[in-house]
Amino acid sequence: GTLRAAQRIGRGTERYAMQVKGQEIPMHDPRIRFGQDLGYATSPTGADHMHNIWDGSYESEGRAMQEVRLLGVLEPMPADYLGPEKARLAKYVIDKQVFLNCVGLCMFMPYSLEQIRDIVQGVTGWNCSIFELMKVGERVMAMARSFNYREGFRAEDDVAHWRFSTPMESGPLKGVKIPADEIKKALRLYYEVRGWDGETGAPTAGKLHELGISWVAELLYGSS
Repeated sequence: GTLRAAQRIGRGTERYAMQVKGQEIPMHDPRIRFGQDLGYATSPTGADHMHNIWDGSYESEGRAMQEVRLLGVLEPMPADYLGPEKARLAKYVIDKQVFLNCVGLCMFMPYSLEQIRDIVQGVTGWNCSIFELMKVGERVMAMARSFNYREGFRAEDDVAHWRFSTPMESGPLKGVKIPADEIKKALRLYYEVRGWDGETGAPTAGKLHELGISWVAELLYGSS
């Protein structure tokens, strides 16, 4: 990919490789939806839009807001907001997207959480709740982060690409950028919301035990 090509070419070209953790950034520019940049930076597979937040869906009332209201997010929020509520919203949306990837459901079908639960119950016979399905997504994220940690990834690898903290130079969005200090604060908040260690980026032992994957905690931290 572009990262290895830039490393081979050298001479400062790494700066211009549009990638995160070796994964090329998709066509979606997060300078108009700040939460998406948070998702790019923290995804265990790099700049991935298939388990990410689409901030614009949560700016006003609609189907997306009705869905997350079930999870406790009660008010819409601007796409360029990066405070505590956006960190929490991003976690919930990403956990849901990860679960959809697990069962092979299309992202574009407007299934509600209740409908997704009913589909899973009907196909598998598992008398699951929405809470349990969301926990599946969170568990997958925690295991992927733990795998990355074992392989050498650390918090400093969760880098929001510098390009998005530089203003657009022309067009109707001229001057728009993601403030670098805001994304750094948001990263810290997101870690705390997820139960990830702020220094290492790995899920804490307590979080892994809470998710029912104590064996992962033992692999990372040893037996308690």
